[in-house]
Amino acid sequence: MAKQIRYLNCIILISLFIISPLKLNGQEGFDNPTRAVYIFDMARYIDYGPHFADSSVFRIGVLDKTSELYWEMGNLARTRKTIQNKPVELVVFRNEDRITHTQILYLNKNSGFNLNKVKEKLQGHQTMLITEGYEFRESMINFVVVNGKPQFETNDEMIKKNGMAVNQLFLALAIKTKEDWEKLFVVTDADLTVQKETVKQQQVQIDLQKQEILKQKALLDSLDKEISTKEQALAEKQKILNSQVARISQQQGEITVQKNKILSQQKEVQVQQDTLAKQREKMSVQISRIDEQLKKITDQESKIKIQLATLEKQKIILYFILFVLFLVCILVYYIYRSYRIKKEANIRLEEKNRTISAQKDEIEKQRDIAAAQRDQIAYQKKHITDSIMYAKRIQTALIPSLELFSDKLDHFVLYKPLAIVSGDFYWVSARDNMQIIIAADCTGHGVPGAFMSMLGVTLLNEIVNEKQIIMPDQIISTLRDGIIKSLKQVLDEDTVKDGMDIAVCVVDFKENILWFAGANNPLYLIRNGELIHYRPDKMPVAIHYRMQPFTLHKIELLKGDLFYIFSDGYADQFGGPNEKKFMSTHMKEKLVEISGLPMLQQGEKMNTVFEEWRGENSQVDDVTLIGVRY
Repeated sequence: MAKQIRYLNCIILISLFIISPLKLNGQEGFDNPTRAVYIFDMARYIDYGPHFADSSVFRIGVLDKTSELYWEMGNLARTRKTIQNKPVELVVFRNEDRITHTQILYLNKNSGFNLNKVKEKLQGHQTMLITEGYEFRESMINFVVVNGKPQFETNDEMIKKNGMAVNQLFLALAIKTKEDWEKLFVVTDADLTVQKETVKQQQVQIDLQKQEILKQKALLDSLDKEISTKEQALAEKQKILNSQVARISQQQGEITVQKNKILSQQKEVQVQQDTLAKQREKMSVQISRIDEQLKKITDQESKIKIQLATLEKQKIILYFILFVLFLVCILVYYIYRSYRIKKEANIRLEEKNRTISAQKDEIEKQRDIAAAQRDQIAYQKKHITDSIMYAKRIQTALIPSLELFSDKLDHFVLYKPLAIVSGDFYWVSARDNMQIIIAADCTGHGVPGAFMSMLGVTLLNEIVNEKQIIMPDQIISTLRDGIIKSLKQVLDEDTVKDGMDIAVCVVDFKENILWFAGANNPLYLIRNGELIHYRPDKMPVAIHYRMQPFTLHKIELLKGDLFYIFSDGYADQFGGPNEKKFMSTHMKEKLVEISGLPMLQQGEKMNTVFEEWRGENSQVDDVTLIGVRY
């Protein structure tokens, strides 16, 4: 009876396995979630060689006219934050010319990009080129869809030629030759034909098996009575099993006691291991103390050698002193002789001293008058200094704090006035998604320059905050009109030509654009270790023989770009081994050299370079330098 039941169950299971393949559906090619998972999984099997350790991030680029795959990969990056122990950074390129270095670059043939142009752009870089839909071996890894299922083929020669390698297990999963790639479709069609014929045959067997199942069901009904009698026999056997289970429970209790003993012994062993570890730590501390004592002994030996050398020098000095005493004795004899001669001369000098005494009284009167004048000058100097210090407080209150806009952009500000108050100033403001950053150098320094800087800050508050003028060229033009009007300047030789040089930057966070305009002050942009010089207009913000509109520069910003605006005080500082100016060329080299550091460290480094170059020389002008990382 039991054999017949098992036979019936086997028939049912076989039927399910025959029917189940008919219900399976293959994946319909690649979609964006599948592409994202494939790219992230493949990235783990790529070996970029020893230079990859210098990379701070793992960059994955997508060359596409839409952002659908880019956003899908961004969602996946929230759960897979690292690849090969480096943080993931995603970037999308809209055309071939915008491509920069990445570890992986993906493009689809349907997007219409020029594959040869992409390869030329990646020449010399270790970038794994992953494509989709291209011909066999045209790229390093190519996604293809076979019978509705995602597959991929690899070009191992191209991968090795570009200094990379992939895991052999990964290569085993790929389509290896063009013949395999072409035959895969033929084999798949043949398999489908065979499977359809097999399904037909299996369907016939299923019908026959259904009839057999009905017969077996009738047989099972007749066997129910026999099963009930056997169930009674099983109940009696169950009682016997219960007694055996009770015995087993008792044995398990004994095993539990032994297990507890073993655990207590393991704890004792762990305590002993911890004690040994502490003793090892104490021994290492004692060894370090012994090393320190040996070092001190070495230092004392060197000090003893120095003291012995000092004693030798003291002996030489003693001999020299004895010789000097001998010479002094001879000198005393000649002094005594000259004393007698001078005594006679002193009598003649007394008469002259009376005349000198009268002249001395007159000199003391003149000295008292000079002392009174000196005290008056000191009082006036203190009064002037206090006034200038108060002016510094006013100027400091008008200039923004050094934090500026740290919640939006990483930056530093190097601000070094020549005197108590400065002719340089910087100014910032924000409007919606715009950040305005300004660095200006007024005519002169000290008190005159401070007056000009306060006038500039006041006019900028009116131009930007009240009149809502945002674009850099318009800001400078309006500021020039305000200064000409405030100082009543006209174009002749007798009119005051005071004004300022200025650099104005506006960062548009929404459009990723930097707008720049400058009056005699340039802008330096560093991108991928290269410095780009944006030149200003050769006109001051004041009356001038050339009164043309200022040039507006539009710069498309990329993540990681750095830009700097500054006054001429840094480059004009004298110093160095030849007592020459620092010069803007030297300044550019230093900025490129430190561009990889965090911004605050860059500010500290530039200040250190300035002070070392200046040395003992006086500062020649006010210094302002602002650096920003996008």
